[in-house]
Formats: sequence, structure tokens, C-alpha cells
Amino acid sequence: MILASASASASVQVSWTQTARLGEKVTLLEDQTPFVLSSGECDGCPDPAISVDSKQTFQTFEGFGGAFTQASAVNWRKLDATGQAELIRAYFADPADGGLGYTLCRVPINSCDFSPESYTFDDVEGDVALEHFDSTVQKDVDLGMIDMILAAEAAVKERANRTASKGLKLKLLASPWSPPAWMKLPVHGVYGDPGEGIRTMTGSAKPFGLDPDYQASWANYFGKWLAAYKARGVDSLWAVTVQNEPEASPGWESCLWTPEYMANFVAEHLGPTLNATHPEIKIFGFDHNKDHVAEWADGLYKNKTAADYFTGVAVHWYGGLNTENLQKAHEVDPTKSILGSEACNCIGHVVLQQDGVASWWTRAERVSLDILEDLKWWAVGWIDWNLLVDVNGGPNH
Repeated sequence: MILASASASASVQVSWTQTARLGEKVTLLEDQTPFVLSSGECDGCPDPAISVDSKQTFQTFEGFGGAFTQASAVNWRKLDATGQAELIRAYFADPADGGLGYTLCRVPINSCDFSPESYTFDDVEGDVALEHFDSTVQKDVDLGMIDMILAAEAAVKERANRTASKGLKLKLLASPWSPPAWMKLPVHGVYGDPGEGIRTMTGSAKPFGLDPDYQASWANYFGKWLAAYKARGVDSLWAVTVQNEPEASPGWESCLWTPEYMANFVAEHLGPTLNATHPEIKIFGFDHNKDHVAEWADGLYKNKTAADYFTGVAVHWYGGLNTENLQKAHEVDPTKSILGSEACNCIGHVVLQQDGVASWWTRAERVSLDILEDLKWWAVGWIDWNLLVDVNGGPNH
């Protein structure tokens, strides 16, 4: 971490801290000896020189953060008031005060795999007009998600006021794992299938799961969910993704999509609906691993009507760094954004504090490398997964 303090002169004194590992010895955020950087043209500059071209600019960065999953909220609710406040402080306080300075977070629409159970806000089959939609989003209130988000919003707002950071506020990205089961096409050959297929949140028909007859209802569902969260006092809603991991149906909430079907849905339904009801909300496509992001960017933006609604594409880290694919996705349309929307060291679940550095250092290196490479290759933000899990890595289902 490097902090530079400059006067009107051409030199700046740089204070810096270092986290490093040498064998079993680890230094965490250890202050190092300050040094001076001098700017300007020079012949015979020493080797440790940094060349900065201030005329060349890249993407505008939105922030770092994590996900307000149902699991995170359930665990946060279990803490006493002091513990709850400390967790919010640790994530959202200014880095100068020991916090991580989070400003960009994610929240599921309906349940996700890190939820105690599957649920939606309208389980009335055939309710095309969504007359039975729970506009109180009571389930998310009961789980603690709304209170946790409001606490984070307040922390970021307080930070903005104290540091006179104009415009600083929390931004929320909302993502669905699955529409209500009744909006989906039947899945055949799975548990509970009586022979003619079964509509389920925890599985998906191929090549896409959303029933075409319910596209308009599903688009309106987004709008009602956004309105319900706003009515609960949440004012940090910033963007949505069309679908979490549209290429996977692993046994929990999921819904498969093709690039063409997603583009048509946005062009004909979701885009016009949000433009009419929540015009400030951005739309990101894809929201899956980087190995296929270029193909999806091409498929989504080929639909010119959809392209006008898409802010960009979101990516997950599970398929590897794939920096060449991030570059290709950028080249499909350099005006569109790439957002790192999910990352998680899943293998082994929780690593408790131990004497052996190797048990956690590699995981930290992987996260650091992914952040650095994503930012180098056009990412406008980077969002971690669960903000808080228990010692078993849950609750989930």
C-alpha cells in the first residue's frame, strides 16, 4: 500500500506498507522506510524509475466489495450488537481507520445457494400480473439482509460525511439465481419428475430455463423487487445482472441461458421495463467465468437493441485468470464495462487461524493476483462472495 503526500513542488514523499512472506515468517501491513519521488524529465535517471503518462486514461473504477447473501445476514444476526458493528466497520470504514473501504457489493434476488432454503417473493403459479408479489420482501427482512445492507449504507454515508468525499455511497449489484419455479420450463429426468417434467428452482431445462411465455412477468419481477427494496429504505441499488452463472445448473438455484436468448430478453423485456420503472439501474450481462466472456460479449452486443441497454458484462473468477479473454471482450465493444462480480476460495471451506502459513497464504495470493489482473484488463470493480460464513462455510443448501 502506497500513500503519497505532495506539495506544490515536483517531489513527493511516499509512505508505504508491505505484506510479505519469507518462509514461515509473515509481515502484515508493516510500515517501511519512506522515500521521495521526484518528477520531471531527466537524463541518466536511476533504475528505480516510474514512468507515468497522465494523458493516457483507462476505465473508471467503481469499487471493491462483497455479497450480502442470506448466509451472511443470518450469521451477522447471530452476533451481538458490538460484533455486528465491528463487522460493518471492518468492511466499510475508511482504510485510514482500519477498514477495507468497501463501496460496491452484491445481493441475490430470491434465494441463492448460500441461503438456508429456497424461496421467491411470488410462488403463486400462473400469477402473470404478479398480483401476489410480496412487496414487503419479508423473507429478506426476517433473514437480516435488509438490516445488514442499511447498516453498511449508513457506514459509507458517515465515512463520506467525515472525509468530505462528495458522491461517495454504497452501490449494490443485484443478481437472480432463479426465477420462481412456475416461470421456468419443465426439467425431465430429475428427482420428483412424475414423467412429464417438473418446474423447479434448483434445476434448469436446456438450452435455456426461463419459459418464453413468462419473459414479461420475469422482467416485471425485477422491477417489483427493486421497488420493494427501495420501499425498505435501501437507496444503494446500482445495477442488476440478468442471471447468475447462466452456463451452469449445479443442483441449487439456477437457470440456463444462451447469449442470444439473454440478448432478446433484455432487448424486448428487461431493458424497456427497467428503463420505464427504474431508469437509473444499469444492466450487466453474462455474470459467469472469464473463459467464455468474449463469446458472450459478442453474442449479447450483436443484438443492437440489447446492446443499448447493456452497461457491460460481469465475470466470475472460477475459470482462471483468462486475461486474454477479458481483452477480447473489451475489444468487442470498448465502450462497455467489465465487472468482477464474484470470487470465492471454495475448496476446503473456512481456513481457521493456524500456525502454518501455507494453509492460508496461497489463498491470499490467488485473490490478490485475480484482483490485479482483472484491474489490469479493464475491470471496473471487484466483488468477493459471502461477507460472512460460519465455521462450516455456511449456511447453505
